[in-house]
Amino acid sequence: MIKTNRLLALLLALTLALALTFSAVAETAETAQAAETADAGHEGSLVYGTASFGQKFSPFFNTTAYDREVVDLVVAPLLATDRGGAVIHNGIDGETVNYNGTDYEYKGLGNVDVVMNDDGSVDYNLTMRDDIVFSDGVPATIDDIIFGIYVECDPTYDGSSTTYALPIEGMEEYRSGMDSLFNLMVAAGRDNTDFTNWDEAAQTAFWADVDKAGEAFAQEIVDYCVAEGYNEAGDSVAACAANWGYELDESATAADFFASMVEAYDGDLATLSDTETAGSSLYDLMESYDTYATGVETGAGAPNISGIIRTGDYSMTIHMTEYDATAIYNMVFYVSPMHYYGDAEQYDYENNRFGFPKGDLSIVKAKSSAPLGAGPFVFEGYDNGVVTLKANPTYFKGEPKIPYIQMQEVLQDSDYVPGIITGSFDLAAPSISEDTVKAICDGNGNGELTGDVITTELVDYRGYGYLGINADLVNINGEPASDASKALRKGFMTLFSVYRDTVINSYYGDRASVIQYPISNTSWAAPKPADPGYRNAYSLDVDGNPIYDASMSEEQRYAAAREAAIGFFKAAGFTWDDAEGKFTDVTETYEVMIPGAGVQDHPAYGVAVAASNVLSELGITLQVNDVGTSVWNNALEGNTAMMWAAAWQATVDPDMTQVYHSDNAHGKGTNSNHYSLDDPALDELIVAGRASADTEERKSIYKDAMEIIMDWGCELPLYQRKECTTFSTQRIDIDTIAQDMTPYWNWYAEIETMAIK
Repeated sequence: MIKTNRLLALLLALTLALALTFSAVAETAETAQAAETADAGHEGSLVYGTASFGQKFSPFFNTTAYDREVVDLVVAPLLATDRGGAVIHNGIDGETVNYNGTDYEYKGLGNVDVVMNDDGSVDYNLTMRDDIVFSDGVPATIDDIIFGIYVECDPTYDGSSTTYALPIEGMEEYRSGMDSLFNLMVAAGRDNTDFTNWDEAAQTAFWADVDKAGEAFAQEIVDYCVAEGYNEAGDSVAACAANWGYELDESATAADFFASMVEAYDGDLATLSDTETAGSSLYDLMESYDTYATGVETGAGAPNISGIIRTGDYSMTIHMTEYDATAIYNMVFYVSPMHYYGDAEQYDYENNRFGFPKGDLSIVKAKSSAPLGAGPFVFEGYDNGVVTLKANPTYFKGEPKIPYIQMQEVLQDSDYVPGIITGSFDLAAPSISEDTVKAICDGNGNGELTGDVITTELVDYRGYGYLGINADLVNINGEPASDASKALRKGFMTLFSVYRDTVINSYYGDRASVIQYPISNTSWAAPKPADPGYRNAYSLDVDGNPIYDASMSEEQRYAAAREAAIGFFKAAGFTWDDAEGKFTDVTETYEVMIPGAGVQDHPAYGVAVAASNVLSELGITLQVNDVGTSVWNNALEGNTAMMWAAAWQATVDPDMTQVYHSDNAHGKGTNSNHYSLDDPALDELIVAGRASADTEERKSIYKDAMEIIMDWGCELPLYQRKECTTFSTQRIDIDTIAQDMTPYWNWYAEIETMAIK
């Protein structure tokens, strides 16, 4: 699992809000313009409506999901993955894996053999095909992989890959003794007088650049707050900053706003940029960032990574000092051509030269706007909001049947379905909402999501919605781990849980389902109803007996949950008055924060309100606060939210370290354990799950870990929502689209077989 930063949290919250203004009657001006742009070469092309690109089409530095789609179509990975997201170990010859009752064969560019050594170290032996050719005709070898690894492990690398964090032998030694000029200047501060590595003029220019970019960074937040309706046009910077969690004087400027953020982060500009962004990073807004991104030697460092071992023209070994269950997913590696992204003249493996000067990735970054690889398509260009891709005749699975793909930027999500209906687009992935469903059904004319005009594929989103409770803030006598504190939280959760089915079904309909464990249903580790010990969330009373039975009506279930909650609150130590029929000594006001943008548009809002009403009858006050996403996010990051609704985006591997391990609780570590879960037994299970190479063993371990999480009463799984991809039934041969689509097997997973009518 991964913790979302503020931008992703904003996007998730907005997706959950689903407040789309939709019209299937006429094209907007933007849709019409998109159609006109895409029409050039539309004959024989697949036109894909997508969101705005960040225009970083780099296998190393892409920052948005939309840029990543371009990269995926152009730059092939070394290792294939299956529909469940698992890595295929024998991609060269191919492997057959069953999914949903059907056997599918998967092939890739390479193989991986994992060898567990007696001393606890691990070898990942990678082999690639010897017949791969990049789209420019240059053959691919293992040196292209080694080059890419060194890019991602350079001391100055600032992309999203985390290869450098793996326990690869020699990694720390290689990355030590050097840091980027940016990091060194930030660490030295504005008043630095040590000019060993730069002069005073350079320092003055650097901080002027930071201040100018910071002002633009803050202004972007102000503009975002106005654009999203949290503030009105003409509101002061202070008013907008207040919705972002900052208190400023009414006369404050954007520069003052940025200064306030810098102070809040103790000068940590990197974390500030990642967390507070409303779109752009601070680096993107700096005029001379690339100058400061280069490395400066600060001490001794190893000339190579000893655990990266070339064993042949098409093979290598990655030697790790210890096993890490998540490492296999890092071995997928894009096969990125060194001769294009780097400099072949600067590559000499035996003499520790890896295609670029250590500490200087400028030649790699210079190619970010035009990718090249051995994928199914060749990048032809980006112009006027359209990325044009051409079929790659040398693709190892065969030349795609679609000669061109035009990926067209669309300003509004609500334009996707009308665009398919009118013929502007052949394919799009709109947010699935009531309006989207209605537009699709109306367009088909049959009241269905699939018809003669549009074919819709629904898949589970690789994440889930939940309600959380901070154990440090909701407990008895300041003892979060006590039985009384757990009973208190389980009392709340028992009431929340009983209203899930009604509220989630009312909000989402068939577009989401209620889940029972704190894990995405898309994960191989998710418990299944047929598994031994499977049960619904918070369905046992304080004595461990079932609260419900199958014969109960909805109202009877509500009444049973009420009685069970009373039992938990009594166990928490609250005093129950039989005569008054309520607790008489609960003085604390509890709060649950729902990011419904002030209009109550969130699937958790109805759940919280229903529980709040019952709690009021019981003498317990639960205040339901419908807030903007910035206020909500600030409360989470500041660990001041008692209870909240949110959504996790899950990674392929179910590792729980970041979200539930105590190292990340109470503001420590990544500060991503907002539940403040601090349980040694849970920590042991998390470590054991990460250390095991046995899938079945790991599944059992994570099941036990989830039972502890639920016993703490800190998380209630709410729903697993759906995502959709819409295809033009009239333009696309539906029989040729990807079969059994999943979050890990999307519309272009079998792009070489897709055909246009």
